[in-house]
Amino acid sequence: MSGDFFDLALTGNILSGGHVIENGTVLLKGEKISGIIDRPDGIQARSHIRVQGKWILPGVIDSHVHSLSYSGEGFFNSSRSAAAGGVTTMIDMPVDAPHGIATPESLKRKISLVEEESLVDVALLGSVKNETLASIPRLKEEGACGFKLSLFDTDPDRFPRVRDGQLLEAFSIIKQTGLTAGVHAENDEIIKSLIEQYIREGKTYPRAHCETRPYVSETESVLKALEFARATGVRLHLYHLSCARSIELARYYCQRGCPVTLETCPHYLIFSEEDMDRLGAQIRINPPVRKRGEADLLWNYLSRGEVDCASSDHAPWPIERKNKPSIFENASGAPGVETLLPLLFSEGVVKERISIAQLSQVLSENPARIFKLFPKKGILAPGSDADIVVLDPRKKKILRADQMVAKAGWTPYEGMEVTGSIEMTLVRGKIVFERDEIRAEKGFGSFIRPTN
Repeated sequence: MSGDFFDLALTGNILSGGHVIENGTVLLKGEKISGIIDRPDGIQARSHIRVQGKWILPGVIDSHVHSLSYSGEGFFNSSRSAAAGGVTTMIDMPVDAPHGIATPESLKRKISLVEEESLVDVALLGSVKNETLASIPRLKEEGACGFKLSLFDTDPDRFPRVRDGQLLEAFSIIKQTGLTAGVHAENDEIIKSLIEQYIREGKTYPRAHCETRPYVSETESVLKALEFARATGVRLHLYHLSCARSIELARYYCQRGCPVTLETCPHYLIFSEEDMDRLGAQIRINPPVRKRGEADLLWNYLSRGEVDCASSDHAPWPIERKNKPSIFENASGAPGVETLLPLLFSEGVVKERISIAQLSQVLSENPARIFKLFPKKGILAPGSDADIVVLDPRKKKILRADQMVAKAGWTPYEGMEVTGSIEMTLVRGKIVFERDEIRAEKGFGSFIRPTN
């Protein structure tokens, strides 16, 4: 590359395609990566940033973000949190208040919001309702990167349970699009029957949330989704798996040729049911956190490459929606897009549960492949978007909500020490976050369509 002139050169420990290049240099021209070299000598660039001893990683793709489930969040706030957390692309869930994203018209409106508000890039899913199956091909045409369906009646309008007959038909239609059918897998009847029983008996303490969503309420629903996927051949993605049994079932089908990918989240890797006594509704999440010891099993699957991706399931309800006396009166979900990478690096890489290459696989490359964003996203390679995060692997930090950019104003990880700090985030070659400051303007982010 002698004689070439670059817009930016970035020198440090680079992770590219699973390989580490110590003291290597990433070369940027415009919005793209132009090259990666192992020596910085003789480079001509408008700017050369040296971060020796720090990681230069592919930008994180958070494949499970709820920017509009709560109307007070929006893409401006979620994307600020993303930039601060090293997340360069959000894949936003289609369960927006009040009606979800189940029609081409609603998807078009959401694309406009992305381009008006977001600081980072955003890909979008379409939802499927019992009465909107005909919209599935049109949602793909408008740029959806996949679909999300619920086997639990989360909300009768924005995210209803898809009945079995419609589920089988929806899977068949989605198969023809080539996109992924992502499923929230919980058994509606088991859970609602138990909740009704617990409320009658006055059992509304925090752990009642876990007790009314037993393991079988997830695993039975996972098994149904797997059988329907086997019958139709659709590419199935199982969201937010909380227990090892669900992964065991999925691996059985995967080994027999069923195209299925799996996701888990930091809260399942860090918290347990016992933490409900301390944190209460702050960790009321669906599915729930499980009994002590389950997290170790999930880490084992991650370390063996048998869980494909980890996401935040960012659902930033205001604290007044999380402090009701009955656990069942509280909203489900927690903010997390800003803490996804720091938590997984600290709890995974630093504690030697996973390697730095595995971290990048589950946070960047695999989500890009699953949702057809690769190789534009998810990897540091010539021709890919210059989506980069610089991480200081030695810097320790105490997580404090009042020191985050998140609008929610609270975090279930309050007071937790992590090792590893986000120093800089670049989206398509532009620095959007540096040294605890947001550097991008509202609307810099782009809507990202899946590759063919």
